[in-house]
Amino acid sequence: MDVKKPIKRGNELVPLSRDHHSGLLLCWKIRTGIKKGIEEERIAAYILFYYRSHLAEHFRQEEEYIFPLVGEQNIRTQRAIAEHRQIEALIDKLENSETIGYNSLEELANRLDAHIRYEERELFSYIEEEAETKQLGNAGGIIAGLHNDIKEPAWSDEFWARTV
Repeated sequence: MDVKKPIKRGNELVPLSRDHHSGLLLCWKIRTGIKKGIEEERIAAYILFYYRSHLAEHFRQEEEYIFPLVGEQNIRTQRAIAEHRQIEALIDKLENSETIGYNSLEELANRLDAHIRYEERELFSYIEEEAETKQLGNAGGIIAGLHNDIKEPAWSDEFWARTV
């Protein structure tokens, strides 16, 4: 059995890696809602809430503080930024669509999941290897400060939870 070892992340990127865990949990919640046959609008409402309260800021922090450490023309960071825009386009589609289908929700979950795994398995490791230690430390300090007061946002419609 091929068991993958957990990735050891440097302290500078730990807050963003925790965000990634939360993002993977969002993907699980979307998929669970679909499996349970929850109304698409309920799932979409949670996605929009999560995006506005958490994910948009996460993307901003990566793009402003972390990706520039290896250069904005770097093919790896360009891929991540392009994926951010694709995810945002799917969010925008959810927000502005008259009808929301499970296919749109599943597509968003799949893209976000793949994006997070790319950043964790490839991009962040690359950045930790290539970025200057002092610059990475400075960026990590800023991000840690921004994450000090973050709590998981409250949402009352826990459609993914077990019902008795």
